[in-house]
Amino acid sequence: MAEQVDSRPVVDVVPLIENQKIGRFWVLLFAVSWAVTFLDGFDLQIISFAGRYIQEAFALSNTQLGTLGTVGVVGTLLGGIAMGYVGDRVGRKPAIIVSTLGFGVFMLLFAVAQDYLQLVVLRFATGVFLGGALPLVWAVVTEFAPARLRSTSVVITMIGYSLGSASGGPISNLLIPRFGWEAVFVAGGVVSLLAAVPVALFLPESVKFLAQRDLHQHRIGAILRRALPGVTLPAGARFVVGTGGRDRAPFRPADLFRGGRLALITPLVWLAYMCSSAIVFYLAFWGPILNERIGFSVSAAATLAAWTAVAGAAGQLLIGRFIDHRGAGTIAWMPLLAVPCLMLIGLVPLNAATYVAVIILAHIFVIGGHGGIISICGIFYRPAIRANGAGWATSVAKFGAMLGPWLAGFVMDHGLDARGTFFVFGFFPVAMVVLLVVLGRVQKGLSTDADGSLQAAEPAVR
Repeated sequence: MAEQVDSRPVVDVVPLIENQKIGRFWVLLFAVSWAVTFLDGFDLQIISFAGRYIQEAFALSNTQLGTLGTVGVVGTLLGGIAMGYVGDRVGRKPAIIVSTLGFGVFMLLFAVAQDYLQLVVLRFATGVFLGGALPLVWAVVTEFAPARLRSTSVVITMIGYSLGSASGGPISNLLIPRFGWEAVFVAGGVVSLLAAVPVALFLPESVKFLAQRDLHQHRIGAILRRALPGVTLPAGARFVVGTGGRDRAPFRPADLFRGGRLALITPLVWLAYMCSSAIVFYLAFWGPILNERIGFSVSAAATLAAWTAVAGAAGQLLIGRFIDHRGAGTIAWMPLLAVPCLMLIGLVPLNAATYVAVIILAHIFVIGGHGGIISICGIFYRPAIRANGAGWATSVAKFGAMLGPWLAGFVMDHGLDARGTFFVFGFFPVAMVVLLVVLGRVQKGLSTDADGSLQAAEPAVR
């Protein structure tokens, strides 16, 4: 018997997405994405603001406190891989819902921990779900964004994360003196559970993912009509992504190194992301504590940490638009400018005003560069494996994130003062600069039809 020919009209979703106008759909998409990333940033960062109180309550050494920060990062490592796999199998949206509910539940349980072992176990479990949420949100946003706004859309999404991190200081100042350190974890857990509701109601599934996996074809048209008001779609259409056909092959880690020069691109992204994560998580976890040890009051240290997080968000916005037009190499300017700031704090005695100015500049450049790397970590992979690509990059980067909090605690326990840690971590951005310059040159050599190319491919004629 001859094979039945599918006579349904074919609609390529790529040109529809490339030619879309940014409107109401994007406002709602960013709003829901911000809710998830804000809580992810708050829940991951709050351990640093509450760290001093937890250290006193459980009589922890600096190394133990650093380990508590590190074990959460270990959880995010595993979570990025596990939830990325789920996101590429069943969809980004259900995986994001599970992640949001998961870190909400374990935040609440962390607040009732009775000893150090329970703190470690519960912080690890929280990290698993925190690590899963971000790569999935990036995948959704990236796959709805036209090429001209691909990196910018991820940077805008990550503003929610930076604001969530910044909110930890004021909320800690408000709640901890009155209700104890447990209160901030209860607040984070409850709000995280509530956030799963708008995610379930309003977050769209990626149409590129559904089309390339040939899943739920009936849903794609409805989502496209929401995203593109007034679009005319033929009845009974079959939706595809470019000319590559369906992609139902099971994901294997080796896929991240095959095709489109990925054998070189993937290691470069991973190594740059690792170096960036080491310094970012060092600043995030130890920042408020180091501010205190340098001479600021508890309240002033937390407020300064919050302002540095806002400065980091500004740095992300500053670099975002350049990446879409000039490529990954542009990001290298941020860590390059961070080096003298970190070395200055580490080597020169500064008065309070000068320290505040330099530490804010350092965060603009450090967090700006980190946001730039985040914005590109999934763009080089085809939609069917993009969540896995972003998830693996995020998870591998956690080796750097684990090193950061632990290394700072270790060197301080062995005689280095708080200022000296800035000098030690000033070497990580130097490595980032080299890696990002090489990555930028590789990206410029990609063909126009390759994922991550600086130029969008011409739409396929059907």
